Amino acid sequence: MEERMRLQHVSLRGRRFLIQFYEIMREFGGVIPWLDGMDEMRFATDGRWFCDELLRRLGQRNGRVTPYQFVDADDGRTFVGGILHFDESPEMLRDSRNAKTVERLTAGGASYISCLQVRPTRQGVGVASHMMKRAIEAILARHGSVWGVVSDHRLLPWYASLGATLPSPLNNQDGLWVVSWRSDP
Repeated sequence: MEERMRLQHVSLRGRRFLIQFYEIMREFGGVIPWLDGMDEMRFATDGRWFCDELLRRLGQRNGRVTPYQFVDADDGRTFVGGILHFDESPEMLRDSRNAKTVERLTAGGASYISCLQVRPTRQGVGVASHMMKRAIEAILARHGSVWGVVSDHRLLPWYASLGATLPSPLNNQDGLWVVSWRSDP
């Protein structure tokens, strides 16, 4: 499997990301709070408008969002799945313990990741684990540390198996768990 996929970062303004966003909304719309109100955007065809509107809605006009995609190495075009990397998080956490954890991570230079997804036809065969390992490795090499949130507590052991730490309390008001990674010094 490893030799069959390539990790690429793509433009927010391009058609490739529009396809990825469609998949993000299909899987995470209604689950991830910062995606609320963006459902109609998944049908956008103008990449420039889409990019500007996404950044505006996220309150990140000056921020950078980098979509990473996994594609089949055979043709370099077939979308397998992806993950988003943000310089600044769009998350709004209510639990003060989670908010303090995120504030500490951000002050330490950690950036944010979200929306790991795998096309349904490629699920159940280890693609997500492979993709996450490769994406975390690439992001840590560029940024040093990264964090994200997990919306299903049953996935916490999976994230731990990928090297994540869990600085978030298990019982919290958000029903979200902060996970983080640091690059080795």
